[in-house]
Amino acid sequence: MEGPPRQLGESSQWEQSSTSLGNPGATAGGAPLILWLSPLDERLHRPQWLHPSERDALETLSSSSPQRSREVLRSRVLLRRLAARVLGCGPRAVPLRADPGQPPRLHSLQGWHLSLSHSRGAALAAMARQPLGVDLEAGNRPVSPALARRFFSPREARTLADLERERGPRWGQRQRLHCWLAKESLCKLLNQPLLPVLKSWRYDPDRQVLIHGRGQVIPCRIGSEGPWSWGCCAMAPAPVSFWTGAVPEPPCPA
Repeated sequence: MEGPPRQLGESSQWEQSSTSLGNPGATAGGAPLILWLSPLDERLHRPQWLHPSERDALETLSSSSPQRSREVLRSRVLLRRLAARVLGCGPRAVPLRADPGQPPRLHSLQGWHLSLSHSRGAALAAMARQPLGVDLEAGNRPVSPALARRFFSPREARTLADLERERGPRWGQRQRLHCWLAKESLCKLLNQPLLPVLKSWRYDPDRQVLIHGRGQVIPCRIGSEGPWSWGCCAMAPAPVSFWTGAVPEPPCPA
């Protein structure tokens, strides 16, 4: 299955929209990137779906940060719920490995790739036929000029500062957040630490790409939904099927 079945959209809480990643003209016929933005509601939590190794690995996190542990656990349940919808199986049957500190993966299914991000009571889960990375942040998260000067490349920080003087502080804050989202997404796509990515890549909003100092280009899409802002990167341009709201129960038994 290349995307979620159309009946997913029948719920009034579960809405779909379409966009594209990279050059829209290059996406025709390509398999879509499937993104879901959903609340991490306690009523949707199904801890029995988690693999025992997932629960065991998160016990230490629970003792040091209970709130973060709950968010991590619920986001992994969400990822299972959504993968089950696409794959047409029960959530427990999804061969998901999502160890803390490691990117989630489907260890026995070739050709499917996952990414996951959570922030302040919501999560963005993604599934595609190519490697991808996503990031989710509160839309009002501050990214200051000082932070840009410290972590972005000197060229990018100067460009943002010059444009902010022309277009105003609200534009500057929004654009710095977009740069951050793009680069966090790229970290997950490349499975690399954040700091080198912040310094060596710059985000071009007009072309919707990230550009490396050596010339490599990777498609990137930035969007917003309600109080949230999100970023998504993939190795090749593709259509994006974007879903929001509480995900219905899987059609198959758990």
